[in-house]
Amino acid sequence: MARKTQKDAEKTRTKILASALSLFAKKGYEHTTFADVAARLDMTKGAVYWHFESKEALLMALVDEMLEKFQRQIGDMMPQSDLSFPAVADMMVKHAIRLLEDAKGTAFFLLMHEQVQWASDSMAKVREDLLTNERFGPWHAFHAAVANDVAAGRARADVSAERVAHTCVAIWDGLVHARIAKFMTCDLKETMEHAFAGVWNAIKAG
Repeated sequence: MARKTQKDAEKTRTKILASALSLFAKKGYEHTTFADVAARLDMTKGAVYWHFESKEALLMALVDEMLEKFQRQIGDMMPQSDLSFPAVADMMVKHAIRLLEDAKGTAFFLLMHEQVQWASDSMAKVREDLLTNERFGPWHAFHAAVANDVAAGRARADVSAERVAHTCVAIWDGLVHARIAKFMTCDLKETMEHAFAGVWNAIKAG
């Protein structure tokens, strides 16, 4: 019986997270209340509080859920042999295309970019967790790949893996956001491949 109760609780928690994502993306994090989340599921506000002690805790749980999902997707596509910049760039292009085809993923992406006031003091912990989180992996993958390329002589010895990783994540993030927000109408795959090819041409040896 206890096993069934735990299973039911997990189902309810999943429904709450889905409801919160939809409302956060539509109304904004600051303008969404626990009552809104509960009403969308025909639940009481107290029932939502039983699963999440605060709205910040709910957002952080949502962030954790989505980062774990993205980490699994990236893990499935990550090159298994010695990492190289071209291989990681190709993997991140494929991840971008997969994200565009995932309604939940695009909603979360827009939430993080457009519906959360990151300058707010209440967002300090969430912001820090996002910036330092190693599970998602893109920054770390690019960094490791460039470091490998430098060590193998495929990239110039004076190349900074840290700077290249920051640049590539900014390229990926900016292009995906522009495409999801329908600001950019050009082909995402072609544009991103061209951008990463430019980075690789700038850092490769010879």
